[in-house]
Amino acid sequence: MTETIYSVVEFCGKGDPFFGGTAADWALYKTEDGAFAFMGAAEAQRCKLAMAYFPTAAEAENAGTAASTRKGLISALPVKPRLEVPTAQISWIVGNKHVGEEDSELAEDFADRAKRAGAADPDLIAQIVAYALACHRANQALVAHFRL
Repeated sequence: MTETIYSVVEFCGKGDPFFGGTAADWALYKTEDGAFAFMGAAEAQRCKLAMAYFPTAAEAENAGTAASTRKGLISALPVKPRLEVPTAQISWIVGNKHVGEEDSELAEDFADRAKRAGAADPDLIAQIVAYALACHRANQALVAHFRL
């Protein structure tokens, strides 16, 4: 089963700026200090930041609401993982872990695995970690559903 990961976009303003409007739709990025901030793609690329990805839509919207300074419309958007994200392997590895494992431990483990495998792109690593957490959430939901 393929899990879904989410990114966050803040829609703010009205009308196309080319025609005098004030619309500026920004994505949520993870900053160097681990915080989240909305910014335009050009600024994020200049700062070499990775987009923020989340394992559930609710977590994405909560993070977006907390990070918003413009108080625009926050939307969690599903993201199709990049082709380089080894979804089957991640699902298998997460399936063999305990559902009670802490998110931070799981995230650190998969970030380390990705780096050891040669991943240098921060965006790719962020997607790998988010996909692993999405698989972890799915496993936790199964355990809760079947009351194991």
